[in-house]
Amino acid sequence: MTKRWMAFAAGLLAFALAGCAQPPVTATTDVTEPDDSAAGSYKACLITDAGSASDGSPAQQAISGLDRAQRELGIETNSVTADSAADYPRVLQSLVDAQCSIVVALGSGMADSVEAAAKTNTDVQFALVDATPNTAPPNLRPVLFSTHESSFLAGYLAAARSASGKVGVFGALSVPAVTIYMDGFVQGVDYYNQAKGAQVQALGWDLAAQDGTFVRSDAAPYQDPAAGRVAAEALTAQGADVIMAVAGDSGTGALQLAADTGTLKVIWTDTNGCLTEAVACDQQLGSVVKDRGSAVYELIRADKDGRNASGVFTAALRNDGTALVEARDGDFGADLTAELDRIAKDIIDGSISVTSPSAIG
Repeated sequence: MTKRWMAFAAGLLAFALAGCAQPPVTATTDVTEPDDSAAGSYKACLITDAGSASDGSPAQQAISGLDRAQRELGIETNSVTADSAADYPRVLQSLVDAQCSIVVALGSGMADSVEAAAKTNTDVQFALVDATPNTAPPNLRPVLFSTHESSFLAGYLAAARSASGKVGVFGALSVPAVTIYMDGFVQGVDYYNQAKGAQVQALGWDLAAQDGTFVRSDAAPYQDPAAGRVAAEALTAQGADVIMAVAGDSGTGALQLAADTGTLKVIWTDTNGCLTEAVACDQQLGSVVKDRGSAVYELIRADKDGRNASGVFTAALRNDGTALVEARDGDFGADLTAELDRIAKDIIDGSISVTSPSAIG
């Protein structure tokens, strides 16, 4: 499993189309030869927020997917940034006016603006990566990630590496995009206990009650490292020596705590923490990641090929859309790697069921 997961960011991603009105359709991962005849008539466009597009960041991933589409599909592309939320409608309309065939937007902050643009411009295809609009017109496709599956692996990893017999998880907010990770994590710990006859305790999330430990920051729950550290300290005070942080930049507070104690290990989420938080790689066991680059590429490819039914693109373990990656190659060890690989295969074929009220598709 390890080498496949470590090659994750560069791998090809096939997405399953999950729609209520039709069965899933799986896209292939074969490289499409550029169609020179279509190169001048098809244009894919991407809108991201202004700010950092550093190595491994969501924006950098999305841009790399657009670049790959230009390179491998032989199409015209355009990438733009919006300076603020107030600019979203104007920038989206500018892309429509530029005759983009598909407009891909990144993140939940753009959901309302993209939904409005799709309803106004019904002849243009829109996609919203890692967010869910209030309503989805036929020409708007959300891209969602089954991170409860890869978080199940993270829970198993945490339990296997815990010396204290207690592990924990905390989130930024009690919202589906966060709690889906927490659901999978706790189920992974439970599975470890069943498989090993162990009694590792999962702190920070009550699966049945759907309640747990969250960052206490009214202003910026995703951007408050001090508050993230307080959340992590609440778990370590109960004995947790491995913690998964589902809290964006607030999770760096857990990394700081791990550096100070020398005993705590952190599992990062959303991006590869050893890329986006490289200075704290030594404090990490691994990361539960999403591959937005491959998502953008596959969306564009499907649209260009005419495979453009309405519905949700889901990224899961079965298509490498989400994964558990090591902090450094070989960190898991051969035995644990083999166990995680087997568990991943069992999740993919349905032998192991991982559930979450937040999962779609």
